[in-house]
Parts: sequence; C-alpha cells; structure tokens
Amino acid sequence: MKKNIWLVLTFVISFLFLFSSYIPNFYEASIANLLPADRVMTPAEHMYTYDYNVYLSKIRQGMEGGWSVVDKYDNNTNQKGIFLQMLYLLSGKFGGLIHLSPGLTFHLLRTVVSVFWVFTIIYLNFYFIKKPFWAFIGVLLSLFAASWPVFYQYQGSTWIGMHMSWWQELDVLKRISYIPHYTLNYIIISVLSILMTKYFNSQHPISNTQSNLNVKKFKKSGIENSLRVGNWKLIIIYFILFISFFIHPASGLLFLISWILYHLIRFIWKPNIQYLISNIYFTLILFLVSAIPLLYFQYVTSDYPWKSLVDFDKFNRYPVNVKEYILALGPVFFTGILGALVVLLKKEQKLLSLISWILGAFLAIFAFKKFPLQSELRFVQTANHIPLAILSVYFLNQLTQTMGKFLVGGEKGRDPANAQNFSSLSWFEHLREGISRQNLSKISEFFISLIIIIPIVALGLAQSYFSIKAQTDFIHQRVVAGQPLVPYPPQVMYPLKDMFNAFIWLDKNTKNEEVVLSHIYAGNYIPAYSGNFVYLGHNPETPHYDERVKKLETFYSGTMEEKDAKKFLKEENISYILYGPQEREKSVVDIKKYDFLKEDLRSNLVIIYAIN
Repeated sequence: MKKNIWLVLTFVISFLFLFSSYIPNFYEASIANLLPADRVMTPAEHMYTYDYNVYLSKIRQGMEGGWSVVDKYDNNTNQKGIFLQMLYLLSGKFGGLIHLSPGLTFHLLRTVVSVFWVFTIIYLNFYFIKKPFWAFIGVLLSLFAASWPVFYQYQGSTWIGMHMSWWQELDVLKRISYIPHYTLNYIIISVLSILMTKYFNSQHPISNTQSNLNVKKFKKSGIENSLRVGNWKLIIIYFILFISFFIHPASGLLFLISWILYHLIRFIWKPNIQYLISNIYFTLILFLVSAIPLLYFQYVTSDYPWKSLVDFDKFNRYPVNVKEYILALGPVFFTGILGALVVLLKKEQKLLSLISWILGAFLAIFAFKKFPLQSELRFVQTANHIPLAILSVYFLNQLTQTMGKFLVGGEKGRDPANAQNFSSLSWFEHLREGISRQNLSKISEFFISLIIIIPIVALGLAQSYFSIKAQTDFIHQRVVAGQPLVPYPPQVMYPLKDMFNAFIWLDKNTKNEEVVLSHIYAGNYIPAYSGNFVYLGHNPETPHYDERVKKLETFYSGTMEEKDAKKFLKEENISYILYGPQEREKSVVDIKKYDFLKEDLRSNLVIIYAIN
C-alpha cells in the first residue's frame, strides 16, 4: 500500500512538472491579441527561432514525401539525401497523415518524447532504488536538480538565475520538454545503462560464484552463447546503439566510454582474466556496430553541403568551463559524487553503470577539449544530472542507516545482557533505549530530508518559478514589439505580415526545387514555411556562409553591372529574389533597375522578383 502511495505521488508530481514546462506556450497563446497588426504570430517557438526553423524544414521534407534529408539552406538542388536528423523527417510523415502543420508536428513530437522521458526517469529511480520512499526522493532530485543560485537584479527586484545560463538546456524547467532529439538522447543513454546493468547483473554478478561458471560456458560455446535467448539484452543494446548515432551521436559515444569504464572498474573490484576476455568479444561487436554510422557520418560530412556542419563546429567552438559546469549541476553533483565513492567502496555492481555514465561524460568533456574532433558541449547534453540524482539518494540512504546505527548504539545497545547497566545510562542513552529502530530510521530520514533534500528541491522549484517568469517576460516583450522591422541578429520578434504572406505565396506558386535569394532573416524562414531551397539561411547549414553574405550584399546594393548580376544569379541557380526590409538595408541603387527581373508579388514592405 505504501509503495502504491509513493508511486502515485511520483506520477502526479512528475506530470505536473512536465505540464508546467508548457506554461510559457500557453501564455504566448493567451496574449496573441497584443500582437501588432503588421505581424504574424508563429507560435510556440520555445527555443531559438534560428534553429527551430531548421527542424521545421526537416519535418516539412517528410510531409512532402522525402525519405532522406537534404540541406534546404544550400542552393544545390541536386543533393543526394542523407540519413541525419531522420527523427524530424519521419515525424513529418506522421504529421502529414493527420494533416498537422510542421510546427504542430514538432510540438506533438516534443510532447510524446517528453512523456516517455518522464516515464524513463521514474523507471530509472524505481529500478535502481528499491525502497519506494527513496525512489520517490530520487525522482524529485532528478526533476528538480538545479544549478547553484545566481542572484541578479531585474525590474527592481532580485531574481534567481543559474550558472551557464547561456546554454538553455540546463534550465531546470526547460530540459524536461526541450528539443525532441535532445530528449530522445536522454532516453537512449538511460535505456542503454539499464540494459547493461540488467545483462551483467544476471550473467556476471560480482558476488555470485556462478559468474565463473558463466565465463566457462562462454568460452565453451563462444558465438553460440551470444545468440541465446538470455542475451536478447545485448542484441537490443546493439540495435539501440546503432540507432542512437542517427539521433544524437553524443549518447552513442558516451555509452561506448561508459561500457569500457564499467568493465575496467568491475575488473579492479574482482580481477578475473576470464571475465575480461569473455567480454572482449561483445566489446568488439559494440565497436563494429558503432563504426558503421561513424564512418557514414565521416563520408557525408567530407563534402559540402554537410561539411559546413564540421566547419562551423571547428571555427565556432563553445568551450565548456568544467568549474562552471559543476556549479550548473548544483548540489547533486557533490552528493552524487559522495554516493559514487560509497558505491565504489562497497562494490555495488547494480549502481556501477551510473558511475560509468557520469564518469564517462566528464572524461569525454576533457578528451574533446584536448582533441576537438567533436564539441565537448555535446556531453553536457547527456542528462548527467540523472545519475548524480540517483547516486545522491543512495548516499543519503546510506547516511540515514549510519545515523540510525549511531542513534541505537549498534547491536550492543540492544543486548539484554547490558540491561543491568541501564540505571547508569545518560539521559540521551535512556531516550535512545526507549525508541524503536524503526522510529529512529524515520527520525534519520526526517533530518536528512530537512537538511539536504528539501533545500535541493526548493532550489529547483525556485529556479523553475524564475524560469517561467523569465520566459513569459521575454514572450510579452516579443509579442508587443514593433521595431525594428527585421530584428537580426538575433531573431526575437515575429515576422512581418507582408513577409509571412510572401512565404505563403512562395509555397503556393513555386516549386520546392527552386532557389530563393534573400538575406538571412527571410532565408531562415523560407525552407520551413515555403519549402524552397535558399542561397543563405542558416549558419552552420549554409556552406561558405561569410562568403555568401558578401556576395549577396553586393548584389542587393544594386551596384553590380547587369551582366555581372545576371551571371551571379545563373551560377548560383537562383530562380526568385525576395526584396524586403533587410535586403534594402544594403541597397545603394534599387535592384528593380535590372531588366531581367520580373515582379511577381508586391506588398507594402516585400517584393518577390522572378528571373526573366
């Protein structure tokens, strides 16, 4: 009965917290009437518009019948499709079947994946922590683990912020339902860690002599043993690992590191050469499975347009300050590390995958800082607060047990043979003798909760409140803003109605394979709302971005000779030209002077020209 109460309470709090992450979206819809008449609301852009439109463009490709992803932010219309970001393309196919827009499809995907993530968090805690009360506490810490507070003044009052606030994924509220492939990445590393734990706990328990028999059995049957029904967990691990690289490579890379650390630590606990040799076979398969997608990525990013992703990552690195990241993880980092130390000392094999998870993430951060083959920031995107939260609960549980033993004075304090000394006991010892072990355990849990758990949860609640407050404040400013006409950089306003109508016109009157020339603001929206290719639209997905900006601005200046302008448009495969407020900013002479331009659409602020 008690277990059911804690489980029900866990689900109620978890899904209320998930629901609260949507409050900014509901708030945005509620103040739509405040929007200036010359703008159109593109709702629920709960992340940076610049990247949000890229995901919408992939969803749209799925709706339009694509089975592989092309880079619409490049003017090369003869690209071979690739299998990166397939999550969005496939979700577009489903959204198309039920006639949803790309935006609604994105948020349906976001919601479904977030619900699964909440279930995963709950399962993780109730799997690793058997006592329902402590599993409930584990879920609370997993949800509300927040940064050490950063206090600042805003609008005449004190607000609570966080360390590494520039990386929104670390926001305690946003991360529960942020970007779908990030969230799915969390689920993948969690599931892989659980499967690894279940497999090795059943096949090679460190405290069970049967493990030696299992090793001998493996040596005898070799590959045959790997195909047995009992090893279905390994087959699922291989499959999920393979898929993970096509969703978010960081989870796959982290699991490879975690796998190696798991076996190294276990070998240190109980040196057994046979065990080590037996797992070399599985490790080789693991690396072969990983090599296939990694070699594929190497191939597709070796040439443009996708090489631009590598170029951007190389020249625009976001270094992780480890000290700042530890502060961003907050109090659970320290309690989690204490829990990890206790696990290592007590050789708790069931919790070993959590240690290899968090240790692997930090090793990857350090390794990729030294060898920048991949951004170390990607290993901040692996839900590292989750293993820390569970290890924190393990530490706190051990602490309550230790306190309980101290309070009852060990077994000696309960020995009837010591009853003759009862009259000589101090008042504290009299009290201790009069309290049952069960009550002492509850008292220990109460003090631990009061001193450690409640402050951590309260900090998470406070930062969640200020997250909602900051998001709604930003949304309100965005809704009522009227100037500048085109806010770039950054994109913090809704598009002009004339601009949005131009996107709709392009969608209805042009082919998806045709290229549109515009400056960056319109170019970022066009693939998402019109389906066209663009010459310029997103850094990193637009190859040679800086070079293209210069060429584009030279054209829009109107100072090019007509033959040079025509040559530029022909060489760049451009069919339509959008001429709006941002394009006019660089204009010296109006481009309508070019005789080869035919006006197809005119509004107060935007003109679309076709190449005659």
